[in-house]
Amino acid sequence: MGMEHRSVWWSRMACCGGVLAGVLLAGCAATESSSALALYREQQEQQAMIQQKQDEVDRANRPTKPELVMSMIRQSQDQGRWFASLAYIDAYRQQFGESVDLTRVRADALRMTAQPEAAEQAYRALLSGPQAGAGWRGLGLLAGGQGDFARAAEDLGKAAAAYPTDALVLSDLGYARLRAGDAAGARVPLGQAAELEPGNAKVLGNLALLLLREGDVAGANRVMEQAALSPDARARVQALAAEMRVSAPRPRVVSSTSGVSPASMGARAPTVANANADASAGSTALFGLQPLMDRFGAQAASGHP
Repeated sequence: MGMEHRSVWWSRMACCGGVLAGVLLAGCAATESSSALALYREQQEQQAMIQQKQDEVDRANRPTKPELVMSMIRQSQDQGRWFASLAYIDAYRQQFGESVDLTRVRADALRMTAQPEAAEQAYRALLSGPQAGAGWRGLGLLAGGQGDFARAAEDLGKAAAAYPTDALVLSDLGYARLRAGDAAGARVPLGQAAELEPGNAKVLGNLALLLLREGDVAGANRVMEQAALSPDARARVQALAAEMRVSAPRPRVVSSTSGVSPASMGARAPTVANANADASAGSTALFGLQPLMDRFGAQAASGHP
């Protein structure tokens, strides 16, 4: 083969080789692109499956919508936003209808937004069901807000029978009895409340009020220190105790027209005031109010709540 022919042959081979190499390279690139796309799609599918599983778990753990709205109602009431809670209550009623729990929170909201008639109607609707205790407590608080402490004490007594370990109900009962003039009847529920929740400022404030009402200033001061009451709160407790002492019912004087003179009764029967004092001393010994106060004093001195 001549030199010329060899040169042409090599040129042709080089040309074919270049074309072949280009084809091979293009094929490799296409294969790599296809593999990368398949891997990407696989990763996307796996990610979608993981997200789907997570969504299922979230849905299972997420509260239902009624529970969520009820939580918003309770939260707004805990924050003292009673008018806002009424708006949430209306939204709940429109979407999910009535429930016993809704009636209770609605009654509380109506009472706290100065709607006593509607609140009383709502509380009375609870009396025939499992929330009867809450209904009696609400009625008692309404009566107390209207100054009818005798009726308040009666209703709150029924609430305490339903919730015998609820410190706030017992404290309310003791306060109502105290305002109704029944200091002896206030001792047990106030003492129970103080021992059930010894760190509750409201409970201890009512106990201090009882002690001030009976003239135990030192004991009342120990309790108010234990409760860490502010100076303003202490002043209110002291002012209320003074008001209660002034408005306390006076001993009844027996009329001489009944045929028995007061002088003739003096040796044989105690006056109303002495009888109340004797009852007070007896119930104090029975209940052990002073040991209770000693414990409060020891706790305050040691710094324990």
